[in-house]
Amino acid sequence: MSFVIDEKPKKRKKKAFTAYIKDSVQVEVDLVYNRKNRPDYYSSHVVTPVCEKGICYELIVDIYWDLLGNFLAYQESKKDPFTKFDHIRFTASDHQKMKEILADKTSLLANYEAKDLVDPRVVIKSDVIDGVTGATYKSLSGAVVKGAVYSSHTLWHIVNGVIADKIVKYTETFLNDDLLIQMLQSSNYNQQFYALNKVNLEKNKFEPYLFDLLTEGESYVPFFAIDKLPKSVWAIDEYQERSAELLPRLEFKMQNEILNKLKGEALSRGALSSLVDNLEGLQENQIEKVFTILGDNRENLENKELGKLANMMNSKSGTLSKNAYRFLSEMKLENKKVNKKLRNYEEQIK
Repeated sequence: MSFVIDEKPKKRKKKAFTAYIKDSVQVEVDLVYNRKNRPDYYSSHVVTPVCEKGICYELIVDIYWDLLGNFLAYQESKKDPFTKFDHIRFTASDHQKMKEILADKTSLLANYEAKDLVDPRVVIKSDVIDGVTGATYKSLSGAVVKGAVYSSHTLWHIVNGVIADKIVKYTETFLNDDLLIQMLQSSNYNQQFYALNKVNLEKNKFEPYLFDLLTEGESYVPFFAIDKLPKSVWAIDEYQERSAELLPRLEFKMQNEILNKLKGEALSRGALSSLVDNLEGLQENQIEKVFTILGDNRENLENKELGKLANMMNSKSGTLSKNAYRFLSEMKLENKKVNKKLRNYEEQIK
């Protein structure tokens, strides 16, 4: 919920389409552009009646969606702010709860009519207006703002109903490579994932942005991105070196993904150097993977890296010290310093 409504300076917007909510209430939906004059998000000023037990009031709100029809934010009217039963104004926690409800496309509200959310057997009488209402069923209480059952239901269906569907279709009418790159660079999981499934991998222009998602992607996007990257990427020095440098910043599963991609490739000296430098922070099975990669590229290892590996024979990690010894002893080097350290290690383990 990090979306910030920025109207100063005023952003350019244009009417995207008209939609009908509650079958008869007409609303206009605008496409808003960012300062680079690129499509940014959708907005709509909504005025709709909300009725319960014959008592009706107007719900006035500005709603914002991303380019794929996912809820971003809302802004209540200053003159007619959101209220609960008995005209009690929403608290900050009520607004937070409402935003969480509206962002959940899998909400139970999708499967219920508003009248089915309350238990008519439990009557709550208003102290402010001449009317009564039923209590929310306990099994559904988490799906609504307490005291604002009908507003919760109405807003959810406005946000996630026909308008959301129309937004996706409208966005697809102007979808192009630049917009896909914009989505890949966003911090919005839905847009990142959508763009990942739309990019044409025959166009090399997307590769840098997919690679950036290994660290910038939200949720599971990094794993989708690494699977999407073509094998040819891992033969390129730049990506080999960047991925090896990234290892300390990545979680265990992504570290494994990187090492699996690098395995079997002829690595640049820069990538090999970074792998050696980052050995200390890896888990046992990962250390073994790295030594397999180093073994496939032993001819490209320089004395600097060999010296670092020799020092690792003194590591507190038994896996690292044993692998370093085995690797260096099998290379049968003519490096006096390394060979001296090998002899010292052999003396220690006798």
